[in-house]
Amino acid sequence: MIRPPPSVPDSELLARFARHRDEAAFELLVWRYARLVGGVCRRTAGDHHAAEDAAQAAFLVLARRADRLHDPAALPGWLARVAYRCA
Repeated sequence: MIRPPPSVPDSELLARFARHRDEAAFELLVWRYARLVGGVCRRTAGDHHAAEDAAQAAFLVLARRADRLHDPAALPGWLARVAYRCA
């Protein structure tokens, strides 16, 4: 059985990734939000392969703009909007 990682706030993960390019922090964010992003992409794109590409693109946007997110509480909504636009 796979256990979820310990609870670390999104704000700390975003800060660690934005400041130090901490790959483990980014991986945990992807793990937390993969279902949300994937769901938005599947509903929007309609095609399985296009949805996968859009989900990857959404996380690339997060990687590039992590330092610009000043309200970590807004991360789920922000990611959903990015996923929708990517799809």
